[in-house]
Amino acid sequence: MLCSRCGAQLDDTTNFCPACGAPVHRDAGHETMATPAIGSLYPEVSADEAVASVPGSSDALVVVRGPRVGEAWDLAGETTTVGRQPGNDIVLDDVTVSRHHALFTRTASSRVTVRDLNSLNGTYVNGSRVEETTLRTHDEVQIGKFKLTFLAAGDR
Repeated sequence: MLCSRCGAQLDDTTNFCPACGAPVHRDAGHETMATPAIGSLYPEVSADEAVASVPGSSDALVVVRGPRVGEAWDLAGETTTVGRQPGNDIVLDDVTVSRHHALFTRTASSRVTVRDLNSLNGTYVNGSRVEETTLRTHDEVQIGKFKLTFLAAGDR
């Protein structure tokens, strides 16, 4: 089958298109196809608008597409947990987000990494599924239907 968003060839075992990150669903007939692009369902703000909306001197994540667009969180602590379950530092209440989905960690050199916590739908950075990676300003992190832009404090 082909992704309905970008036309890439899809594997029967993938949950997201490897080329564009579109979520994949399987219908009762076991056909595989990508769901509509997140942008077609939710409003989006630009990275420039995101930067302007986030005050403060710490690293931050801002929702640029999906539910809660424009909302921002400081990544001031050593670690920040993200998931659907209450008790996470950032709660993204949607079934596309695992209970304990991702972990943002500040390294000894003050860089921020994101690590997927074996989530069902994966964690994507700039459209590529990642297990763990170091973030740079304006990297787009997709967690379920939430697309977040990372903003490093020194770059604002």
